[in-house]
Amino acid sequence: MNVLGSALGDIYSFAIYCYFPVALAVFVFGCVYRILRMVFFWHRPMKAEPRRRGAGAVFIGLIRTFLDPILFSLRYRKWGFVFGLLFLHLLGVIPLIFLLAHHVAFFAYLMPFYSIVWPFAIPLSATSSVLTVTAPIEPYSQMSFTFVNTVWGPLTIILNGDVLTVLALVGTSFKIGTKIYERFVKGLRNARITDILVYAILLEVLITGYLAARHHPPTPVGTDIIVYRMLMGLHVLGASTLLAILPFTKYWHIIFGYWYGKFHEWYDLRVRRGAV
Repeated sequence: MNVLGSALGDIYSFAIYCYFPVALAVFVFGCVYRILRMVFFWHRPMKAEPRRRGAGAVFIGLIRTFLDPILFSLRYRKWGFVFGLLFLHLLGVIPLIFLLAHHVAFFAYLMPFYSIVWPFAIPLSATSSVLTVTAPIEPYSQMSFTFVNTVWGPLTIILNGDVLTVLALVGTSFKIGTKIYERFVKGLRNARITDILVYAILLEVLITGYLAARHHPPTPVGTDIIVYRMLMGLHVLGASTLLAILPFTKYWHIIFGYWYGKFHEWYDLRVRRGAV
């Protein structure tokens, strides 16, 4: 058991000290590759005389360029909007990655300037910051309410690790089910196996991260640290794998492609060609 426990615990050491640096290097290489490829192989649009429009119209066009896809999804793809955009992105993965207190501490350790977002950190729970679910302890406070006091105020009842993780799990499961249905039932080629794989890895990251943060499952004294390190190791392995493959998948738009592409769309279509 000691040998097995040591091996399981070493998953964490391997993930942090060996696997993560390599994944980060692959991610940086992939980003540089995609950016250079976009710069050197970018096709200049057809020449067009810029349409004379006021500064207000140009600014509104910029807002609409980013807003129109959301409105289209809300109107014609309601389920995708709720489970994909709202649950998975806006109220799930994005705040969990960049604002969850545990992640803020990790990023601030790697990049000290990241500590600037500390005031906006999201607690693990709305009522307690303790890392357990079986014996929740309310933080000491002279205030009449028991919610964790954060800059988010009443929004903390939603903006906490528990709720956001559940929403992200629901959204990720929905996307996996949708991709499997589109691929194997409807036979759509745009639903690729790699899409399903990426969402499956994300699901693993969410589950192992939640279990580790909540110190689940309960284990006998002496083995709890082994289980915790194993879950954290699997969590970091999954997250590092996502980081490494991100520039080589269509989900690259999350980092760069979406924003770069939207600004081009705004300038080429709305400003130069006058499209509405």
